[in-house]
Amino acid sequence: MKKIKFIITAIIFILNSVAFSQTEGDRVLAIAGNYIITESDFQNQLQMYAKQNQLNEISPYIAQQLFQSILTNKILLAKADQDSIEVTEDEITREYENRIKSLIDQVGSQQRLEELYGMPMNRIKSTLKEELKKNLKVEKLKRKKFSGGVNVSEREVNEFYTTYKDSLPEVSEEFEIAHIFMERKISDAEKSEAKRIAELILDSIKSGGNFSELAKRNSADSMSAIQGGDLGFAKKGTFVKEFEETVFNLKEGEVSEIVETQFGYHIIKLTERQGDKVRSSHILVRYPKFESSDFETINFLKDLKSSIEKGETTFEEAAKKYSLDNDTKQKSGYIGRVPEEQIDSNSLSAFKNLSPGQITEPIRTGGDDNYGYEIYKLIKVFPAHKINLTEDYDKIKRFAENLKESREMEQWINKIKESVYVDIKIN
Repeated sequence: MKKIKFIITAIIFILNSVAFSQTEGDRVLAIAGNYIITESDFQNQLQMYAKQNQLNEISPYIAQQLFQSILTNKILLAKADQDSIEVTEDEITREYENRIKSLIDQVGSQQRLEELYGMPMNRIKSTLKEELKKNLKVEKLKRKKFSGGVNVSEREVNEFYTTYKDSLPEVSEEFEIAHIFMERKISDAEKSEAKRIAELILDSIKSGGNFSELAKRNSADSMSAIQGGDLGFAKKGTFVKEFEETVFNLKEGEVSEIVETQFGYHIIKLTERQGDKVRSSHILVRYPKFESSDFETINFLKDLKSSIEKGETTFEEAAKKYSLDNDTKQKSGYIGRVPEEQIDSNSLSAFKNLSPGQITEPIRTGGDDNYGYEIYKLIKVFPAHKINLTEDYDKIKRFAENLKESREMEQWINKIKESVYVDIKIN
C-alpha cells in the first residue's frame, strides 16, 4: 500500500495457498467432495504457520482452528465445483501478479519472502498460480451467496455492544492524515546502464552464446531465469504491450533486439508456436538504482513542502496536481484515520513529532524493488480510549456485521454439507 506500509502480523493466504504432494502411505485426515487433506499436508501447514508467526510451538486450539479452516475451504471448493463456478485465465493472471507483488511489498524483499515460506521463489510462484484458481472459485461462490453483503440494524448494533462491550478491544491512537506520493523516477543514467548491459548480453547471443545459460546467469526475472528464461505457452493478453507486440511477430528460434517495458530491458526468444499460443524465453535487465535518482524525488518533495509552508500553494492543491496515488489524489490526498498499529515505525515516529497541520519530511515507502517517497500532512490525532458507541459507532457496527456474517456463513456451510460428501477421519 502506497499510503502506509502496514505492519505484518501474518502473511495473507497462510492456509491453502501452498500445495504439497501426497506421499506414499500418507494418512488421509479428511475428504470433502473430490478433495482430501493429508497428514503431511496438514503438518506442513502447521509448520508454515509457526514459521510465519515466529512460534516455537502451536497450541492444540490453534491446530484445531487451522484444520477447520482448511476443511471449510475444501468443502466450499467442492461446492463451487458442484455449481460449475469457473474463473478465467485473465482473472487468475491478474490476481497472481497482484498477489506476488503484494507479498513482496509486505515483507520487504523477495529474499525475505523465500525465507518465510522456506522455498525458492520459482516454487512459490508455480504453486501459487494453481492455488489462486481454487481460491478465486471459492470467492466467487461466496460472492454469489452474499452478494448483498451482511446488514445490521441500529438495534442489532446496540445489542451487540451491550453483550460484548467488556471484551471489545480498546481503540488505539489514530492519526488522521493526507499524503502526496511520488514514485522514484528512473533516470537517464539508470536506463543507459541497463541498456549497456542488455546490449552486451545480446552481443554474446549473436556471437553464438547459449540463450538459456545466459538467462540463468543474467536475467533479473528469477522465476523464469532458473528455467533458462522459459515463460511457457501463452496467449495474447498475457504480456505487457511492448513485449507482446515483439514476441508474436518473431519466427520460431528468432531472438529479438532489445525491448523496453515498464520492468526494464528484455531480450526475447520465440521457441515454439501452437495455434494461437506461443512459447517464449526472455532475459530481463532491470534498471539499476542510483542514489542520484532518489535525491531528485526527495528534493522535489522537499521543495513542494517548502512552497506549501510559505503559502504559495496548499497541500490539497499540490496533492491533486502531483500525487501519483490515484486512490487519494482526487480527494486532495486524504487517507483518513489510520490506527497506530497499521503504521510503519518510520512514519509513526514522524507523526508523533508533528502538531496538527504540519507536514513530514519525505519518507520512503515500499519494498526494495518497488518504492517511492511521500510527505504526509497530520490533520488530527485521536487518543487511545475504551471503545464506546458515541465515538466508535462505525467500528462497533463492523464488529457486529462480522459476527453476523460469521454465523450466517456457519449456517450456510452446514447446509452445504448436506450436498457435499464430507468424511473426517480424526477425532
